[in-house]
Amino acid sequence: MSNNLPSLRQYEVIFMGSNAQGKIPMFTVVEAVTGKGAIRAFVERFKPVKGWFLGNPEDITGRIRKKSDDAGSHSRK
Repeated sequence: MSNNLPSLRQYEVIFMGSNAQGKIPMFTVVEAVTGKGAIRAFVERFKPVKGWFLGNPEDITGRIRKKSDDAGSHSRK
């Protein structure tokens, strides 16, 4: 039986602002199925009270996989 669920992807979210404690990292990686879901996941996780998103979330799943593949090939040599 095949699994038709969409897979989670890694998105980099860039946000300039703060939460109730005053701290939110500017560059954050979250897991989501879509870019819109990445924003939702970011808001649920960090609960920003003021600020703005700088552009759309960037899907970096391929870049992360490539880095892990490269690291794995170097460790086998």
